[in-house]
Amino acid sequence: MLVDETEILSMAIFQEEGENELSLSPLERSRNAASLIFKALEISGTQRKFAEANSISQTKASVVKNTALSNAIALIYHLGFKIVPADRMYIDQKKYEALETIARAAMADEANSKKLFLEEE
Repeated sequence: MLVDETEILSMAIFQEEGENELSLSPLERSRNAASLIFKALEISGTQRKFAEANSISQTKASVVKNTALSNAIALIYHLGFKIVPADRMYIDQKKYEALETIARAAMADEANSKKLFLEEE
């Protein structure tokens, strides 16, 4: 990766609370992602690090940020991909639903939930 992913990617791309991402168009999702990435780039020194990592001037980094970055993010979403923070893991929707069903069943039984979370006396 061209940039320090621990500095930038781990900070960005969280779905807004209450927003159903599936109901948004790819363009709307890409705009949300771009907004969060731009916020990450506003953090002091981040744009400078991006410029240094790519061997370009800070002026050129600003031009890239303001023009090419939005277009690249839009392309990613229009191709059906998703940007996920470095500290997160993407799992398939069907696998998530299966895990959620198993977790709900386990937590529905009070004895099971106590075994999972309470220390034995």
